Amino acid sequence: MRLSSAATVGILLGLALMLSACGEDGSTAADRPASTVSTSSVPTPTRPTPVRACRQLRGFIGAMVGVRDKLARGLSYDDYLGEVQSVRSLYREIEAGKLALGCLLASGGPGERAFNLYIDAANAWGDCLATASCDTRSIEPRLQRKWALAAHQLTVAQRGLRR
Repeated sequence: MRLSSAATVGILLGLALMLSACGEDGSTAADRPASTVSTSSVPTPTRPTPVRACRQLRGFIGAMVGVRDKLARGLSYDDYLGEVQSVRSLYREIEAGKLALGCLLASGGPGERAFNLYIDAANAWGDCLATASCDTRSIEPRLQRKWALAAHQLTVAQRGLRR
């Protein structure tokens, strides 16, 4: 089951708010004596720089940019499927729990939407090839639309990486 983007963002924001209310030992500020809650005794957490925070996404998004470029030159179905499978292996390596929330919102979401569009296009193309009556020219406008939407999402994701 896939969650909508809004549901995913809502869950992530809720989780971030809950975790920020907890101390290192898992207790809340209300559970501790007033002397340990003062701002002078609470260490300021170090925030990862955006470049480091989004590093995991760079290879994933870069691989999809490569797919987009290869599509512009022309790919066979088998070559396209191989490219999508390569991107999938990079996607599986991403540890979303280690990404900063800003990175997830600015690049992760658009990158994942682009990837889903590439998968949808691969499935539509494969379904057409599996049907004897399907003419690949008839499905091309549908594929082009999915690829154009994916290209837009990639542009958004790349912009998010530069922030």
